[in-house]
Amino acid sequence: MAATTATRRAIERRANPAWSGFVATIDNQLKSFYREPQALAFTLGQPFILLLILNAFDFHVRGADGREHPYIDVLLPGMIAFTGMTVGLNSVAFVLSRYKERGILRRVRATPLPTASFLGGVIVSRLVIAFLVTVITYLAGVYVFGADMTGNAAGLIALGTLGSVAFIAIGVLMVAFARSEDDLPPMFILVLMPSLLFSGAFLDRSGLPDWLYWLTNGLPLTFLTHAVQGVANAGAGWSAIKGDILGMGVWGAAATALAAWRFRMA
Repeated sequence: MAATTATRRAIERRANPAWSGFVATIDNQLKSFYREPQALAFTLGQPFILLLILNAFDFHVRGADGREHPYIDVLLPGMIAFTGMTVGLNSVAFVLSRYKERGILRRVRATPLPTASFLGGVIVSRLVIAFLVTVITYLAGVYVFGADMTGNAAGLIALGTLGSVAFIAIGVLMVAFARSEDDLPPMFILVLMPSLLFSGAFLDRSGLPDWLYWLTNGLPLTFLTHAVQGVANAGAGWSAIKGDILGMGVWGAAATALAAWRFRMA
């Protein structure tokens, strides 16, 4: 009886265009990503190269626990947060913009596949990629560069992966407002530069002027960086970083709602 029920449910899932299209989109997106050597090398190699370069700065900085640490101990959590941002933005924004410009999204709407299932498949495939890159970044930082992480490794990787959701939503929002793929690089720079300089991922925020410190507290990468550094360097639990998680959730929800409105108006 159980086997018959399982078989019937499997047939129903295959007959459901929303579910089957969702699974097929994930499979297609992952295969297309790994069939592009340049994209694969850039996505997987970028964190390692940045760790290699930035680890050459042999000095100590203050960590989330208030103690002095070798730079690599603070750099690795920041690198994990930054990776979540770049994977979330790059891999979603440019791909969806290309689909939009070539009319693929319009053609998807004309098929039995719901647009939400197609976009959901793209997003989940990017979460898989974000997870793999986060794992590689963590392993390289700890076992190649010797970073000392006192927090829970599984929690750190999960947080870095889930943090990319907010940036995926921002990437979709950028696509919603971009008229063409050429509009994306300026938008990306507007998000990248403040995040790179003022989030605390690579540079200590304590030297910022008070007004700039307060203003950049609300950056999505600031929330993610603070949370990841708290887990990695101070062994913080989920309750201690719930404010950062809420901040990222607000960014993700607001970007999703605005993108949905924009797509309906287009």
